[in-house]
Order: sequence, then structure tokens, then C-alpha cells
Amino acid sequence: MAGIIFFICLNSHILYSQNQVKIGVALPLFSDSQDESNKELGNEILDGIKFALLEYSKSAPVKITLEVVDTKRDPVLAADLIRSFGEDESITGVIGPVFSSELTETAVYGQQYSLPIVSPTATGDELAANYNYVYQLNPTYEVRGKLMADYLVKKKGMKNFAVIYEENYGDNFRKHFEKEVKALSGNILVSQSYKKNPQNITEQLSAITSYIKENDLYINAANLNLTQRKKLELSGVRASLLDSSVSMNMDLSIYYLFGKNAKKIIDTMNIKPYKLKPESVKFMQGIIDAIYIPIANPNEINVIVPQLFSDGLGMFIAGTGDWNNEKILEENKVYLKNVVFESEYFPDKNNAAYIELNDAVKKSKYKLTKNFLFGYDTGKLIFKLIGDGARSRQDLNTELKNLVNYDAIKSKISLDYHGINSELNILRYDDDGIKLIEKYKLSK
Repeated sequence: MAGIIFFICLNSHILYSQNQVKIGVALPLFSDSQDESNKELGNEILDGIKFALLEYSKSAPVKITLEVVDTKRDPVLAADLIRSFGEDESITGVIGPVFSSELTETAVYGQQYSLPIVSPTATGDELAANYNYVYQLNPTYEVRGKLMADYLVKKKGMKNFAVIYEENYGDNFRKHFEKEVKALSGNILVSQSYKKNPQNITEQLSAITSYIKENDLYINAANLNLTQRKKLELSGVRASLLDSSVSMNMDLSIYYLFGKNAKKIIDTMNIKPYKLKPESVKFMQGIIDAIYIPIANPNEINVIVPQLFSDGLGMFIAGTGDWNNEKILEENKVYLKNVVFESEYFPDKNNAAYIELNDAVKKSKYKLTKNFLFGYDTGKLIFKLIGDGARSRQDLNTELKNLVNYDAIKSKISLDYHGINSELNILRYDDDGIKLIEKYKLSK
């Protein structure tokens, strides 16, 4: 099999033995291409793997070598290369491929040859979940959609959702989010798709506004007598909120004020709520707890967020990893109040492990990029398991299958969810930038 062999060892004259392990690496390196942009992803991931091996080799209990092959992002070629790795009994496991299209074609060989195949980045569904010996360190669409639903319902106590999603890529997340919300006894009140690179989302927001006007119930503090207003204040409603609603002639949702039991509470105050008139434009809705928006491109934020704000729907926004773009969020900060999103990538730059890695990389020929970290975290994990004793295919597979709560640089890793990483960072954007709320795990 043609390939680039990269060796790191403490003795230049070493024969393979039980104290030496070989790992296959299958990446889109495009070694024969003149287009540098094609080479970036695979080579930066490879740099991270190499750096992890350099670190490991300083005190290695067992020597590890890499056999690196170029998939050229060709699923058929990737399948041939992984099959060759499977036939080579000296290969203990494989890092790669990185694209879901490649992993789709190669996953069968993990089971056929009892060969652990570990993808640092593939997010496609029904890969690791359907094939033994295949692992996805990057959470799948299923995990991402379900995890955000779990977080919003179980941790935030939310129940009622609207969903706006890009019709192709965004739909991968949407279908799992909606299914999980319903499984948790929540409600999808409105679900609307939009085309890629939208110029506006007027139609989708009109559907949400129509639902609100048909189903939400309101009061207007300007129409209340002193006794009724006093009852509202005694129940916990801020006087400043009532004052501002009067000055703005704004209708307030009783569900915004009192939650799911609002109707019973407001009845005890002898206040009669009403539905909004079709022409109403100033209102604070409360029947929808959050809008889930799986976008296909961060640039869509520039279209979606200002229009949500101008339509009075700048409520709680929940997003996918593509929202993890501080520059674009900063450009729209005036429109954002509550926005949270999941992401597989959020290295803690104050963490000692990150600081140590960053300092070490600065002294090397490598560059600490996002792709580098995908390779580094994958390589460090695999090399640690081998160093701890997993030197055969079966032993490595067993250790991967049982891996839980592993602290990588960019996120935690747990593979007990059908071989898929079930850990994501929950992030929030506010005036101080993007902040980590918590690391959240999806249970089986």
C-alpha cells in the first residue's frame, strides 16, 4: 500500500515487537495538489497528531509509529486504504477519515477486520451507531439536536419551542431536536424552514407571530386600576416593567409574567387577559420559551438576528455550533439578549493544560489552529490508551467503547453513546463575548 510513513522513536534501529504499535492515519492531504486550501484541513490535523506523538514519546512505555495515507477526500480511495489497513495485522487502529462521506464507505471494514476506526471530525448520523469498532469524536447531528433539547428542557425548564431551520444542513439538527423535545413532553409550536443564504425570513417570522397572536394571552398595565396593579407587584412583577409597558403602550403576556400557571394566577387577581389584535406590534410574548435556530452558515446570523429583533421576537435563542463565531455575534450584539448554543470546540485558554500546550507549540514548527487541536486531542487520546496497555485491536476497541469523561483540550470526550462523543460545550454570548456555561453530556 502506497503511503507516507512517519516514525518517531528513541532508537533509530528498531524492529517491530510486542512493545511497538503501529497506527494508521487516513487524512485528505492532497499531496499532489497545487491548491494549498485543499491541503489545509488534513495537514493541520496531521500536525496535531504528530505533536501529540512527540509529547508521548518523551516517556513512552511502548513505541508508536504512524503510517499516514492520503485519502484525497475520495470515499472510494478512502475505503481501499482502510481495507488495506485492516488486512495489515501490524496496524492496531486508525485515526481518520475526517469526512462523513469517507467514513460512510469505510465503516464496514472496522467490523470486518476488528479494526478500531476513530474519526476526529465526522458528524454524520448512523455511522458509529451502526458499526462496531467505529468511533466519532465529534458529536453527530443526532447528539447535537438531542443534547440541546435535553439542556433546554431539563436544565432550563423550558417546554414550548419555535424552530427556524435551514432546509438542508439545518434540517439534520432540527429533526432530532424536535423528536427529543416531544419525547421529553415538550411542544414544538411552530417549525419553519428557510432556503440557504436567505435574504430575509419574513415568511417564517410571520408564522411565529401568527401563532403568538392566536394563542398567547395579554394584559396592558395602562388599563389596570390601582388595586389590580398592586396585586401584580405583590405577586413579584417589577414596578419598572409595568411603568415601561405603560410608557411604550406595550402588551405583556401573562405567560411571560407568571409562566405555565399564569391563567390561574391572573384569575385570582380579577384581571381578564385578552388575545392580541391583528394590528398589534408592541408586545412581550410569553407562550414560546425559546426559538431553536440551526443555521448552515454563520453569515445567516446577520439576516436572522436583526429581523427577530425588529419583529419583537428577540427572545431566548438556542443555536448550533455554527453560532460559535464571536466576530459575527459582536456585529449583531445590539440585537442579542439571550443566546446560547452548543459547540464541540471551546478550549479553556486559562486551563493549565492549554497554556502548557500553547507554550510548547510556539517553540515548535507547528501552529495551534482549530484543526491542529482536532488532531492533537485524537492522537493524545489514542496514544494514552496504548501507553496504558491497549496494544491490540481488541484491547483498544474495549478501551474506546468504555471511555467516559476524558478531558481533551477543546472539549470533554465520552464515547458511551453508541461510540459517539456525547459531550458538548454549552456557550453563551453576552456583552463580554462568548462564555462557557457548562460542559453538558447527553445520556443514552
